[in-house]
Amino acid sequence: MKRHLIIINFIIILLLATVYVSGYYFINYPIQFNFWHSIQESGFEYFPVILAMTAIVTYLLSSLPLKGLDFKGKFLRIHPIINTIVILFFTISAGNEFVKTKKELSKKEREYALHAEKDIKNDKVIILYAGGLSNDSQYQKVNDKIADIQKKYGVTYTNTGCVIDPIDIEAQKKYAEKVKPYLERRNGKGWEKRMQKEIDCIK
Repeated sequence: MKRHLIIINFIIILLLATVYVSGYYFINYPIQFNFWHSIQESGFEYFPVILAMTAIVTYLLSSLPLKGLDFKGKFLRIHPIINTIVILFFTISAGNEFVKTKKELSKKEREYALHAEKDIKNDKVIILYAGGLSNDSQYQKVNDKIADIQKKYGVTYTNTGCVIDPIDIEAQKKYAEKVKPYLERRNGKGWEKRMQKEIDCIK
């Protein structure tokens, strides 16, 4: 019987470790999921401290008198219950952050979808990208020629600076999804390669 309880405790601890690590992804969504990166960034070195705390609480509760069970029997029964409560806490905390981020992402996606429809009507698609600070003043003539080529293809590239917002970057995919078919109809397939060739000639 105690062997069965030991197996249950082991499974619950593994589940707790998985929830603890996975929580990093859900809290920081929409970053790309990488299990090993999540282990490194989730502060997994503190996980033994959590296990120690649940063990101490279980020890104190197991010290209470309970007929028909010895200390080990009580510990093996109480420990998975305490760890399950901790699992629920981590799950609810990470879940709340995930739902909050999803709502914010959905809102931004709708905004980008509306922008896409407006830009398509105006024949002026604006592609945002993050790339740090630019030296426009130093290479103004070249940049003006590049801008003219891009304008011919109905697209403008705008540098948003070096600050990267994962939610905004993910939401921009909705914009790209809307404008891609339009740009292909307007310029034909392979238009980006043709445009880049013209830009390379100037550079």
